Amino acid sequence: MRWLPLLVFLLASCARPDTAPPELGLVEPGGGGLAPGRNLLVEGYAFDPSGVASVRAGGQEVLPPEEKGKKLVRFRFRLRAPASGQVEVRLEAEDLLGNRGEKRVPLVLDASPPRIVVERVEEEGARVRVYGWVEDNVGVDRVTLQVGGRFTPLSLPKEARVPFFVEAPRGALLVAVDAAGNRSSRRLP
Repeated sequence: MRWLPLLVFLLASCARPDTAPPELGLVEPGGGGLAPGRNLLVEGYAFDPSGVASVRAGGQEVLPPEEKGKKLVRFRFRLRAPASGQVEVRLEAEDLLGNRGEKRVPLVLDASPPRIVVERVEEEGARVRVYGWVEDNVGVDRVTLQVGGRFTPLSLPKEARVPFFVEAPRGALLVAVDAAGNRSSRRLP
């Protein structure tokens, strides 16, 4: 008898008609920035309790046939960024009952590579200690130290400005990549 009220509640909630549009979300691109003229893989998801029938990006269907009808679906497609101007990804989804939803995702065109600023250099024999920061208008994705053919990533946060400290042999290369994939490098003294 204790379960009867819960059962009635669950059945009543299932009886309500689904009038809400599907929910849409993007997983990639994470940073929201992309380099002009580059191809970009866009990945996302759609959810609807009655099942997702269609997902379109820019009017083109991007939902694989095997995903149609599921409550939670993943989709992916390639986007080519124009050389200039703004990019807005327009996503549309429809559920099995005909409810439609739309989401517009603006993306920043980032043609500027990150800037590596050296603040202080300490020399000790054949090695140097370098203090500085890397900054970017959209966000720094990663910074790597290259010594010969070996790459060592620095453990730094993904922010617009990240401070760094490296100790390396003279002539090593510091490589920075921003959220859009633009890169810059600087040879250590």
